Amino acid sequence: MTEPTSQRQTTRAVLLTKGIVRLGELRNAGVTAATVSRIVRDGEVLRLARGLYQLSEAPLKADHTLAEAVKRLPEGIVCLVSALAYHGLTDQLPKNVWLAIGNKDWAPKRGHSAPHCSLH
Repeated sequence: MTEPTSQRQTTRAVLLTKGIVRLGELRNAGVTAATVSRIVRDGEVLRLARGLYQLSEAPLKADHTLAEAVKRLPEGIVCLVSALAYHGLTDQLPKNVWLAIGNKDWAPKRGHSAPHCSLH
């Protein structure tokens, strides 16, 4: 018989697998919002933005801002200079993450989208 897994262990396993996760992904794995709050308070997990989390010891990679923007706006498509830079097709470093969304999609306000995120 397998040993029951705590919500804290489940959170850690999900974060190790996915890197950056939304609260909804943790809830789907059986973790409550209260548990996430306690883990954040204890310093094991960083709250990047409302409903967006990563392990505190996770390495910061060059594409971190891009990954955060895509997690916060999953219907967005990386485009323009951001896409070129990601694929190594330009030597230009974009100041913003460029995302395209459909004209009927919800466009988040500047403070609710990822930092330095341009929506088109």
